[in-house]
This record gives sequence, C-alpha cells and structure tokens, in this order.
Amino acid sequence: MSDPQPTDDLLEPESRPTSGPSWLHLLAAAAGALVFGTVASTGVMLFAGYRYTPEREFSVSVHLYPDADVRQRAAVETAMRRLPAEDGVRLESRQQAYEKLRARSTDPVQWEGVDAESMPESLHLTTVGRDFDCAPIPGIRKLDGVDRVRVVMRPEAGRPGAEWGC
Repeated sequence: MSDPQPTDDLLEPESRPTSGPSWLHLLAAAAGALVFGTVASTGVMLFAGYRYTPEREFSVSVHLYPDADVRQRAAVETAMRRLPAEDGVRLESRQQAYEKLRARSTDPVQWEGVDAESMPESLHLTTVGRDFDCAPIPGIRKLDGVDRVRVVMRPEAGRPGAEWGC
C-alpha cells in the first residue's frame, strides 16, 4: 500500500496557505478593469465625434381655417403663449400671407385665382433649445379653428433643418 498524500489539514497552522492575498489581487484587478473601461469608453466617444448638443431654433406655425373667428384665434394665441418663445406670438394676416406667397413664387400661374381673402391667417413663434417638447402641440391642434400645426427645426451652420412630426 502506498502512503496517502499529505493534506493542508496536517500542516502546521503557520505553514498553511492563506486566502487573503488572492482576494486582494481580485479586488485590485476589478478596480483596474473598471478604470480602464471608463477611460476607454470616454476616449472612444470623443474620437467618434460625440459633442455637446448645441441649441437650435424651432419655428412653430399654426394655420387657422379661413372661417376662424376672433375668439378661436385668441384661444390659439393663449395656448401658444404657454410655449417658451423668443419673440412672442406673431400674427400673420391674410394680406401678409398673400404678399409672402407672391414674393416666393415668380410664376404667376401658381397664384392665379388666389387672393388675400382666400389665404389663411396664421400664428407663429420661435423658440430656442436643444430639443423641442411636443407635449402641448396636440392640445393646440385640437382647438377650434386650427387647420394645421407645423414645427420646423431651422437649418444652421452645416446642420440641416427638419419638420418635426409632433
């Protein structure tokens, strides 16, 4: 018969291997991996072009039905005043809309048969921010006299504009 191999239980207490340093090594490796991962991900984001989001200009236009009355227009204007506006709410009259159409179009066939009374009144405002909160827009859209609501992010310095689907 052969002698059994010695076990740690038979060794003297001071000569047994301790588990202390292995936990310390594991903790140090985990901390190092955490720091390395943070530095690496930050470097990748900066290298990939992540930048601070600039403020953009948004234009909100509410076009009214041609038969909208003064009371309906006032209700829409009140609702629009709740939005953060740079220069307040502006009214574009039928005559101003007609003149704008004629200035934009050089082809008289396009505005043939169109007069100032057939153009809708509209309310406009401009707001500035990193993002536009569409939450109040459905409430404005449901008001009496409202035909169409448009929110447009204006183009600027190499950044394209877009119409928002609020």
